[in-house]
Amino acid sequence: ADGRAESRRRVIAQRSRRSFFRARTVRGAMAGSQPRQALAALMLLGLVQSAAAVEVCKVVDLQLVTQTGEFFLAVTFLGMGVSTVIFVLMAFKAAHEKRKFYFTTCYIGAISTFAYYAMLSGQGWLITPSCRQLFYVRYLDWFVTTPLILLNLGMIAGADPVTILAICAGDMLMIFGGFMGSVSSGHIKWLWFCLSLLIFMPIVYMMIRGFRSLVDRSHPSVVEMYSKVAWLSAVSWSIYPLVFIFSEGSGDWSPNFEIMIFGILDMLSKAVFGFILLLSHEGLDRITNFKGFAPIREAPANYGTPMPASNAAVEAYI
Repeated sequence: ADGRAESRRRVIAQRSRRSFFRARTVRGAMAGSQPRQALAALMLLGLVQSAAAVEVCKVVDLQLVTQTGEFFLAVTFLGMGVSTVIFVLMAFKAAHEKRKFYFTTCYIGAISTFAYYAMLSGQGWLITPSCRQLFYVRYLDWFVTTPLILLNLGMIAGADPVTILAICAGDMLMIFGGFMGSVSSGHIKWLWFCLSLLIFMPIVYMMIRGFRSLVDRSHPSVVEMYSKVAWLSAVSWSIYPLVFIFSEGSGDWSPNFEIMIFGILDMLSKAVFGFILLLSHEGLDRITNFKGFAPIREAPANYGTPMPASNAAVEAYI
């Protein structure tokens, strides 16, 4: 009994000394001539007190990527890497006028390759409030590559730079909202998701209708090329919010399945997009020399000077 009482007195004495030290720190900082020291002391005490309220995820509750997810990361990394190397080799052989499309496509592939290598090597991730492993480097990838995809679409359509800049800025704002939703919880998560979705809908409209109205005035090969890449982007991009709802949103899908779906979508929206664009040689030729080509239409019936239907020599008309 005496030993227990002695240990209790020691604990009470330690707590008293800590409280006295904290109070003296605050009083000394407040009495000083520099208000910054008082503010720093208050912030330090606030951090110490709030640290006890932080909830730590239990090991059994963590949703982490396993070897299955690492396999899909490796496959996507190799696919992006090989595609990027092919794009670079194609850029060396491309005409000078068409290299702007090759450069943007190469950067899209290279950034995605770097992002997937970071994920494969176990970098660029964090644990969300829902105890789920999140690769935030994926959002860094989208923050740069998706505006480049829109830049390609805008250059194909011949849109003015201000319109392209506005669409790209909206896209970056959409990606930022998606990231904030992924690291949030409760109603805040879904509010971020809805805000991001509100920006996403006008972007899809511009891909399908806005830019398309400009492309319709150009050569049929350009119209065909734009229709392929625009619809591929619109459909693949529309699946991303669905993946968010069932993975980072509700947590119904495992991180491994999330990685697989995102890998397929990234390959479609970037690698396949790049091959369709760069292999459309006639369409790129028409775009790079757009001012030199007049829109092709049916020639009127009275166009030109008709030749008489006779067998006279050509010299007779000179």
